[in-house]
Amino acid sequence: MRRAVVLGTNLAAGAGALGYALYRFGTPALALLVSRPRGFVLLAFAAAVAGALLGFAFRWRLLLAGLGTRPSLRALAAYRAAGQSLAALVPGGRLGGDPLRAFLLAADGAPGANAIASVTVDRVLEVGAGIPFACLYAALLLRRGVPELEGALVSVVLGAAGLVLGIGLMVRRLRRGAGLVTALARSTGLDRLRRIHGQMNVLAAAEEAMARLVAQPWRLAQAFGAGVAVNLLVLVEYRLLLSAFGLPAEPLAVVAAIFATGASHSLPVPAGVGVLEGAQMWIFGTLGHPPEVGLAVGLAVRLRELVWTFPGLCYLVGRGLAARRSPFRVLGPAAIDRAGEEAGTELAEPSEVGHDSDLREAGHLERPLPLLGGEEPRRGAGFRVDLDVDEALENLERELRSDRLTGKRP
Repeated sequence: MRRAVVLGTNLAAGAGALGYALYRFGTPALALLVSRPRGFVLLAFAAAVAGALLGFAFRWRLLLAGLGTRPSLRALAAYRAAGQSLAALVPGGRLGGDPLRAFLLAADGAPGANAIASVTVDRVLEVGAGIPFACLYAALLLRRGVPELEGALVSVVLGAAGLVLGIGLMVRRLRRGAGLVTALARSTGLDRLRRIHGQMNVLAAAEEAMARLVAQPWRLAQAFGAGVAVNLLVLVEYRLLLSAFGLPAEPLAVVAAIFATGASHSLPVPAGVGVLEGAQMWIFGTLGHPPEVGLAVGLAVRLRELVWTFPGLCYLVGRGLAARRSPFRVLGPAAIDRAGEEAGTELAEPSEVGHDSDLREAGHLERPLPLLGGEEPRRGAGFRVDLDVDEALENLERELRSDRLTGKRP
């Protein structure tokens, strides 16, 4: 509730600031945008956006191939677009869409451990490929007369050093099989809570999958190279966008627009409303441009944000409508994994800590959940089950209790 209040307050403040900027400089800024738009260049910009999206999906597919999972590039592009849409709307340094990506991949049949591991490593590679560009952008702007960015450059360099150190420690622990999140849970005793215990095998399997990726340095290098290529394509994307509206599109202006966009997304304002436009006005003002030019750049970049967000939203809406029309519903891995959560925060039995005979390494139940009364098991590629999770858990608990009464081990 507190987070919602903070985000709502920030959104209202950002909207107010944007309204004031539009009131003061909106008319000349819009006049700049509509004075000489170039349709062919806008089409080239849209093609660059599509290429960047496919580049992100290709990098993710490289990682999944190293784990033996090979979804189509089209499906991964759709999942990535959906995650990008959520990340654009929810502040969090672009991390908000990662759980959604993992969920969509796992819900469509991929092992949960592979989904979690691939998304985690993909995010680390994305941040790693972006930091050198951020350092370069800040250094160029600082050299061209934006002294206010000196602190930002120091922060970026320190962040890069921390990232390298963190990656080194992570790789070392994974190679030793020491674990990351699971080790923390065991050392603090959190694995004795049944809610946490029910997910330990899934996390352990995800860490094992990450260790398998770490053992493939050539594949990681290819994925990192794909990330660098996408960052270069983003430069082309901004250059096309700015030149399409007749705005300043020299290399320094492109770098300034990218840097200001990245900085605005690091603030806790939903969709960066007002912050994105204000950042562009400020940085272009330091480069000697009038406020209306900075606002016009901000509105053009806002158009870019909409272009990036629209495909993912369309995919999510279409997926939701298809699920509502279907007579059956999918019981995804996230619902299956709730089988260990029926006791809330009760302590697990000592003999249960550290293992769970009903869970595979991939994070799925070894024994399927019982079907509802009178329902016959069905098979096939189009198999769907309209199963109430709470009732299924009650049936499972009843089955386990019956096994104990008859002397069978669950």
